[in-house]
Amino acid sequence: MIRQKEQYYILSKKWSLDPNQWSMLMDGTAVLLTLFGFIIAFWLYKVQRDDKATDAHRFFKSSLPGLKSSIHHAITDLREFRESLDLDKVVDPVLSVSLNDKFLEKVNLVALNRYYAKNESANLEHFNQLLVDSNFFGDYRDYITNQIKYFRTVYLERADDNSGNILRMKEKIRTVLDKDISRFEDILENINLLLKDSSN
Repeated sequence: MIRQKEQYYILSKKWSLDPNQWSMLMDGTAVLLTLFGFIIAFWLYKVQRDDKATDAHRFFKSSLPGLKSSIHHAITDLREFRESLDLDKVVDPVLSVSLNDKFLEKVNLVALNRYYAKNESANLEHFNQLLVDSNFFGDYRDYITNQIKYFRTVYLERADDNSGNILRMKEKIRTVLDKDISRFEDILENINLLLKDSSN
């Protein structure tokens, strides 16, 4: 008695396969499905990365007007303080508490950098400069408040007892203020470029 060879078919007996062919077909199908799965996973990952970068850019862009306003007020406050030195009427500068870099902690900087590198490469330098500048304005409020308190205390003490060179001390304060105002103006110009370019 001769045992007949087993045959498998797909949809019709005309498409019959022996066990070896069937095994090869299943293995090939599994490989193709795996590759297809990898392609879909990679595509989803890329879409997710792009979405994160776009969201980071939206948040960053929406935060810039507030930062711009804070820096503008800081410049005004520092100028008023400088004028108060000229008038011999020392007024403490009142800098806005919103002058900080806290918003950068809420944004994914890697995703944001990716967005600028991919979509707005012309602005990447401005963005990187703002990150560098954030080290300056992030702690500036505490820094200048302490500096001015020190100068003011020494200035008032020396003004009361007529000791030391008050004019020289005022000139030192003016020099510090002029440098800081100039730096803030540069930051403001950079923010304006980011706002202008990102709106195009």
